[in-house]
Amino acid sequence: MKKIYFDNLSNFKNSWLSKTVFIVALLCIFSGFIFQAIDAIDDVWIKRIQRFGYMLFTLYFLNKVFRKNYVQWNKLGMTIRINSYFKEHRLTFSKVKYHTFENNNLTVHQIDNTFTVDLSNTNTSDTDQLIKIITDNTTNK
Repeated sequence: MKKIYFDNLSNFKNSWLSKTVFIVALLCIFSGFIFQAIDAIDDVWIKRIQRFGYMLFTLYFLNKVFRKNYVQWNKLGMTIRINSYFKEHRLTFSKVKYHTFENNNLTVHQIDNTFTVDLSNTNTSDTDQLIKIITDNTTNK
């Protein structure tokens, strides 16, 4: 059984790790520009400091790409990527008519389309959490 990684984008205010990465990355990038403007340290070190800041941003945002089973959501919608690195399903909570879960397949019916996600290889607790998130956020329960 595989784990689903959940990322609540609305919870950025309470995530100390996200805040720390953003602040350190911004400090590295902007301090490089400031040191370059006042010619305080060697250009080699300035470039290293700025590269470190850019690498922090890159690693933080590529976290979504590295995960095979990944669900990211906020109060407006959700991105579901299960059993794939590139194929993902986008879901807008206000457009969901209803959803069903039968035979380890989650089917979401929206106003404009319908998609099915195979959850047979995932943990039961993660499957329950995914269904709970969809149920809690849809307007047509």
